[in-house]
Amino acid sequence: MFKSFISEHTTDPVAPGNFNSMAPEFGRIADVTRLFGLKRGTVYNLLASGKIKGVLLRVKGQKSGVRLIEIASVRNYILSEAALQIAE
Repeated sequence: MFKSFISEHTTDPVAPGNFNSMAPEFGRIADVTRLFGLKRGTVYNLLASGKIKGVLLRVKGQKSGVRLIEIASVRNYILSEAALQIAE
């Protein structure tokens, strides 16, 4: 009786780290190039000019870390450029 209740009223278990159905909020440079087709140098130039948002995460005193790019800011930048071109 208990076994049939579980099989009828529960969903499949979700494995840790299974984010396939979610859109990422942040990504590395390689993720941005894969998702949007932008080159690495272009991403860094957009970051430097403030047109997209990113953050460098590193331990204080360390030389290296990981740079994460806000995916929504890249999408918004591309959409704003598209809107400007349509308006012309």
